[in-house]
Amino acid sequence: MANRLRIPLIPPAATPVSRSVASSLWRGFRGRCPQCGIGRVLQGYLKVRAVCPHCGERLGHIKADDGPAYFTVLIAGHVMVPLVLVAEQTWHPPIETTLAVSLVGLGLLIWRLLPRVKGAVLGLMWALGLSGDEVQEDL
Repeated sequence: MANRLRIPLIPPAATPVSRSVASSLWRGFRGRCPQCGIGRVLQGYLKVRAVCPHCGERLGHIKADDGPAYFTVLIAGHVMVPLVLVAEQTWHPPIETTLAVSLVGLGLLIWRLLPRVKGAVLGLMWALGLSGDEVQEDL
């Protein structure tokens, strides 16, 4: 029999973790851990869990700051403005009705989007290896 070449196995801890940006964004948007996709990333409405309850991935060090709020308002505005313009052109409602309905709709949309966008931003930051406290040195 011929001698077989034995290749040493690399232990799992030494192999680099592949972090897909798309899957991390999607998992975060669904409110799941960007690594395993099973554990919850948020505790309550907007508080980030220190660690994933399923896989133990550290998440508490990631600071998204104002990014999720900015993106949420940007998305909600781009959804509501065309709807208000179509309603105005189609039915010509009184300004008080338009204002009341659009503000309530905007508030509900922001309320529902903010945790999802925060999860997506956390997933993106996790995939890119960011923690939110990076400092850019002056050149």
